[in-house]
Amino acid sequence: MKVIKPHIITDLMMLSSSVAENDYPAWASGTTYAIGAKVIRTSVHRVFERLVAGAGTVAPELDTSSPPVWMDVGPTNRWAPFDDVVGTLATGNSPLSYVLSVGFTDSLALFEMSGRYVDLVMKDGTGGTVVYQKRIDLEVTDIETIFDWFFSDLDLRTDIVVTDLPGQYASAELSITVTSTSGPASIGVLKPGLISDLGETQYGARVVIDDYSRKERDTFGNTVITQRAYSKRGSFTMMTTLGTFNRIYRTLAALRATPCVYIGTEEPGYEPLLIYGFFSSFNIDISYPDYHLCSLDIEGLI
Repeated sequence: MKVIKPHIITDLMMLSSSVAENDYPAWASGTTYAIGAKVIRTSVHRVFERLVAGAGTVAPELDTSSPPVWMDVGPTNRWAPFDDVVGTLATGNSPLSYVLSVGFTDSLALFEMSGRYVDLVMKDGTGGTVVYQKRIDLEVTDIETIFDWFFSDLDLRTDIVVTDLPGQYASAELSITVTSTSGPASIGVLKPGLISDLGETQYGARVVIDDYSRKERDTFGNTVITQRAYSKRGSFTMMTTLGTFNRIYRTLAALRATPCVYIGTEEPGYEPLLIYGFFSSFNIDISYPDYHLCSLDIEGLI
């Protein structure tokens, strides 16, 4: 079990992106807006929707009216991968790319992707020398027969973690490019950061989906389904050595209520054990003199 504490991406860290921040017109002071009109505020990278027709001079993110005049409906397309929501996607023409100044970084998590390949390039500084380069093939189609080769649907991974980035560069530049062979590409979560080892995950790990869709029956008995988002929950047991007891305890105590990327295992085929969220409980059972068993319950973000 490992955990990535993500960097908070700021405007200064965003060097470039192929995704334009032009979802809607920029808000203009004094302009009259109809109900339902949407604007963007590039200073906070958010989209706002007008709830009351009219004009005003107060920026949408500063609106304190009662009832409110503006509603925050989410991040702009370019900044969607950097919020704390899995379901908000940055979508654009392929290849979709981000170039970030990340500093000390030894790991990266990408969730809710749509694409065929991911290309990663790390340089020792902005415009510097390449110190790491990798292409990741997202195809995981299970081919066992000739029939499968010709007729099986293409199965692509949507979630990956990379834990072998060289983390010794204080001014590292990281380029992430998602390439699709058909249609646009997208990224839901893009989290570079620093990784910590929490112990060896034991068999018996469990992952659960919490579905927030509504299933109701009308007066005639027909089932009406309203599809909504879902989140993951995971339960893990890790074996830790005596010497790591204090470090693991301090690490998790510092990460309480902090969205992080939890890696149940990096083995291929176990992508559901990658969870972006926070831990709800952590217990250490000191049952043996040389090692301990730790249990961790993780709640994924939507």
